[in-house]
Amino acid sequence: MRSELFQAAVDTLLTAISVEFARGTSAACLRTAHLLRSIDTTISTESIQPVSSHDTPCSLPDSVLELLETNSPVPTVSEIAALTRDLQWSESARSRTPISELIGPTSLIKHQSFRVGLFALIPGIDYADHAHPADEVYIVLAGSGSWSLGGGAYQVKRAGDIIDIPSMMTHAMRTGPTPALTLYSWTGDDVSFDHYRFC
Repeated sequence: MRSELFQAAVDTLLTAISVEFARGTSAACLRTAHLLRSIDTTISTESIQPVSSHDTPCSLPDSVLELLETNSPVPTVSEIAALTRDLQWSESARSRTPISELIGPTSLIKHQSFRVGLFALIPGIDYADHAHPADEVYIVLAGSGSWSLGGGAYQVKRAGDIIDIPSMMTHAMRTGPTPALTLYSWTGDDVSFDHYRFC
């Protein structure tokens, strides 16, 4: 059973995350902010399962932990830093990078049609073109990475930048020597991985 103190810290984090998504102007950003303000955020008593059955438990690498100690212009980073070691992290079988899903079908807070979490792009990652039915939004919290949308040129994104990815748009990410810590949300009619595909 999680403590009341942990629940309060998660609620504080989710409030900060909703503010970050409310900065965006896309339908997916605004939908995410609305859901974060309106859903029941009680931590589930059921066990947390990885996002995918092929994901494996992991810890955040030092390079990402160091990002949490930087002076990021994004205030949410301080709330994340306070909870980092208490969150369950898994290495994504798809991207080979750490993920901690806060809200989702098998996550800390159960919700069948909405996903929100933290996604760390480690240094030197090349996450190939892929697509999925869910509308996806990334918000870079610290560090930097590059995103390619719809087969276009890679564009560098830094702390505070928002990346909107509509349903089924091909997208890819990569990092150089600096990692990136991001928030992500999946919203829309299908937030499952049933139709996730590499392109």
